[in-house]
Amino acid sequence: MKTALFALFFAVISLPAALAQRTISAKDILAKLNRHESITYDNYTITGDLDLTELANKKRVSDKSWADSEVYESFVETPVTFRNCTFKGDFVAYKHLEKEWYKGNGVTYNAHFNEAVTFENCTFEQKAEFKYSDFKQRALFTGSGFRKEANFKYAKFRASADFSDVRFSALANFKYTGFKESIAFRNARFGEYADFKYTKFDEGVLFQQSRFDGMADFKYTHLPRNSRFDDAVFDGPADFKYATLDGRKFSPTRR
Repeated sequence: MKTALFALFFAVISLPAALAQRTISAKDILAKLNRHESITYDNYTITGDLDLTELANKKRVSDKSWADSEVYESFVETPVTFRNCTFKGDFVAYKHLEKEWYKGNGVTYNAHFNEAVTFENCTFEQKAEFKYSDFKQRALFTGSGFRKEANFKYAKFRASADFSDVRFSALANFKYTGFKESIAFRNARFGEYADFKYTKFDEGVLFQQSRFDGMADFKYTHLPRNSRFDDAVFDGPADFKYATLDGRKFSPTRR
């Protein structure tokens, strides 16, 4: 009996320490990335803003497409894996800082991913900014939830990507996004505006059993032959004007 009570007492007093081990600051993660260490966390809460645009390898680039803006790029050079994690602050792989009107168009910062990234069953409680990000290897976001805008506008996915079972509570912005290989949004839930206008799918996209509660915008989107919308539900308005499937006019059947 005494042994059992002692074990229970030890478990109770150890609980705060165990919980503390499950919290890590964004600054600590950035420090690991700057040391070129792989990132693997399971069941952690990440506190603070994780700003990948401020890595030590940040450099200014010259790109005529940005007009007079200053552009800086950072590169995540090691694999990144987060499972069952919660991001309490902003996740920043893109930001734009305005200058005074007489000094130009501002300064833009981007972060790109050279290795595979995994965000499995994670929760992004604040902004998730991936605008213009270049994903050079596989990207998994399966089972994750975005409580505020998920901004992937102009992002490039050069390998396979998976957003199956993802919950987008606010704007899901994939306007002008490019997917070079297969991409899945199976059983994804779009709570508000789902913007796929001008999105480029090179190898097809799977929307089976996905649900669109708000506006679904696929205007001007060209879908390859093996794209699927089986059992997709559109509870809000949908715009497929000028959209094509395998070169033909396309609009999915409503349920």
